[in-house]
Amino acid sequence: MKPIHLLFGLLIFVGCQTSPEEIKPVFVGGDIINPSNNYVVLYDTQNNTDTLYLNDENRFFHHFTNFKPGIHSFVHGGKYQSILLEENDSIMMHINTHDFDESIVYNGIGAKKNNYLINLLLKLEKEDRKTNAFYAKSPEEFHQNIEAFISKNTTDLELFMKKNPNSELFKKVALSSIKYHYFTRKELYPFRHFGVNNFSYFKELPSDFYDFRKEIIYNDIDLKDFYPYYNFLFPHINNLALEQLTTINTEFTFDDHQLDYTSRKLELIDSLVTNTMIKNNLLKYTTRNFISNSNSIDQSYILYQSFLDKSTNEKDKKYIKDLFKNAQGLQPGYPLPAIEVINHTNETVNINTIFDKTTVIYFWDNASRYHFENSHIKVKTLQEQLPNIDFVAININSMHTYVWRNMIFGNQFKINNEYRFADPSYAKKRLAINYIKKVLIVDRNGVILNATADLFDPEFEVLLKAYK
Repeated sequence: MKPIHLLFGLLIFVGCQTSPEEIKPVFVGGDIINPSNNYVVLYDTQNNTDTLYLNDENRFFHHFTNFKPGIHSFVHGGKYQSILLEENDSIMMHINTHDFDESIVYNGIGAKKNNYLINLLLKLEKEDRKTNAFYAKSPEEFHQNIEAFISKNTTDLELFMKKNPNSELFKKVALSSIKYHYFTRKELYPFRHFGVNNFSYFKELPSDFYDFRKEIIYNDIDLKDFYPYYNFLFPHINNLALEQLTTINTEFTFDDHQLDYTSRKLELIDSLVTNTMIKNNLLKYTTRNFISNSNSIDQSYILYQSFLDKSTNEKDKKYIKDLFKNAQGLQPGYPLPAIEVINHTNETVNINTIFDKTTVIYFWDNASRYHFENSHIKVKTLQEQLPNIDFVAININSMHTYVWRNMIFGNQFKINNEYRFADPSYAKKRLAINYIKKVLIVDRNGVILNATADLFDPEFEVLLKAYK
């Protein structure tokens, strides 16, 4: 990790020292190495946004005027991270986009707690490689291992708190990071261990396997913008819906995009969650997932109406309405919308002019380097096996040209079939791109053959051979 520019950080740190009686405006700023664009978007606890433009030295600054303590978020170039801000905090952050999370270092008043939280996140992600192997263990062994991980990390937090006295809010956020991370692993275990259609596991799990559910708070406003919290709630609600459906129908066959299953999830969200901000977010993303992957406009319409009945957020309603409308225009047999893309010579062209034969259009996001690399490697293999099909890659971010080109050349990928959207925001909405693994398959005339395929689906190659 590289330290922040010391003189600059020192001036900020000293300038923001305060007496116990004096409350200074909360400050956050930073510098970005290898910026993807010229701004950072900052979200406060009420989801209000501020766009902070980088200066000539790639630094940004922000003093809060109407400040509420809690989890704030910042986004740059499609990459997201959260920061805990409280009264009198004055924090500078240092970020290198080539290794976003791993490079983040905080300095100033309030830095220690945030350095702890980001290092805890990285530690838990690293431990995931171990817990992935634990999915093969028996339910009893898996349960014991997860409890041991929770105990170890909780003890580490207590030691940190002894050396660095901190607020109750920090303790709550740090403990939630630990618990919800491992609670998520518990919710995922049955699928990973028993398979997607072996529902006998309900009888094979230890009686205390789901005891952690007694600790769940469905309306925790302090965590409403916290990734580990939402990352848990989605698989948790998925499992509750599945448990209800398999109890009603013992012959139930699981399909992640089944209407009955998703409708039940919306009903659970509506009944369990009373906080409007958390409820509306859960409703929005669950509905978005279904519409983005559904092959049936009729079923999408039914779920869309159910969403409208339950959501109270007018902005979300408009978003889902636009998504449904755009999904209607992406059915097989419809022409691909006339989206503008930019090629490697920096020429802007209509996407429908680049097809010579049946073509797979796949997408990548510079915020997900793992997917970027693996999708290109997968496509290289498919191209060798299916020479009669073209593959076109499109970057979905608003990126500097040199950053886009450097990512491609840096991985030694060919650039001839690489493009980026001229207007990423419009293109993603028009093509209903909400999940980076999504692909579009079109014929030589740009007529849609498939708009809901998945590049990493085990049956994807079989699907392509049918179009060959």
